[in-house]
Amino acid sequence: MKVTIIGGAGGMGRWFAKFFKKSGADVTIVDKSVRTGEIAAEMGVRHTKIDILRDSVGEVVDTDVLLLSVPIDITGAVIARVGPEMRKGSLMMDITSVKKLPVEMMSRVTGEGVEILGTHPLFGPSAKSIRGQTIIFVPVSERVGALYRRVYKLFERSGARIEILSAEEHDRLMSVLQGLTHFVLIALGITLKELDFDVERARAVMSPMYEILMDFVGRILHQDPRLYALIQLNLEMSEIHKTFLGVANRLYELIAASDMEGFIAEMRDAKAHFGDTERAMRDSDDVIEAKIERGK
Repeated sequence: MKVTIIGGAGGMGRWFAKFFKKSGADVTIVDKSVRTGEIAAEMGVRHTKIDILRDSVGEVVDTDVLLLSVPIDITGAVIARVGPEMRKGSLMMDITSVKKLPVEMMSRVTGEGVEILGTHPLFGPSAKSIRGQTIIFVPVSERVGALYRRVYKLFERSGARIEILSAEEHDRLMSVLQGLTHFVLIALGITLKELDFDVERARAVMSPMYEILMDFVGRILHQDPRLYALIQLNLEMSEIHKTFLGVANRLYELIAASDMEGFIAEMRDAKAHFGDTERAMRDSDDVIEAKIERGK
């Protein structure tokens, strides 16, 4: 199986190049980076150094599987550029964090007989293996064929947790699971800056739970801010932001009014909606105990 990865010199592009190569595929990475050749040589794969939005793409799309690993804000333009050149019997797939736009575009601009698969790997390029990792598949039912089934089995055999969603359900879930979570953690990090709070000094008195929380704030802040900005701007976040800020302000007003009963009622209502909080306690206890053990 021939696999070509557009954006293959980037973090996730490299991850998937290694994954497919290890699985026995003939892999080519395509990128405009000056380091494309060097990166390809390190991984032992083929390469083509071109700017996909400017140069000829005929050779690029002469492949079985074409995987797009490009920023969200240019995904549409790349699909429009390469989609019409895809040959019958090939598969086009993307790995962006939003799904409605790329899946709709891939379906619209490719010819009949081209298989379409939207995917969203819920892990980053630092993942050592795909085993146990979740990857969302958004197949287009009338564009499912032999290559889709082959890719599915490859991920399944490698130990990935595959979840099948529609593009609409994916984006609705990710607006909360990624969009809201990132928003809260980034806001917390910025608040620490505004307070001039000394995180490293405070680690001496942090319990493992608060240290884990701070590590997650640091994990988000450590990564590419442009990626996180694109997620906020491309998911449908307006109502979610508005709801979160309304809740934060409501809690602030309860505390300012010394309304203990009101605050307690808010927490109890949230607990009832959350569901299995006992399981959450057990699972988070396991994480905390693991951190304590590593620290010994």
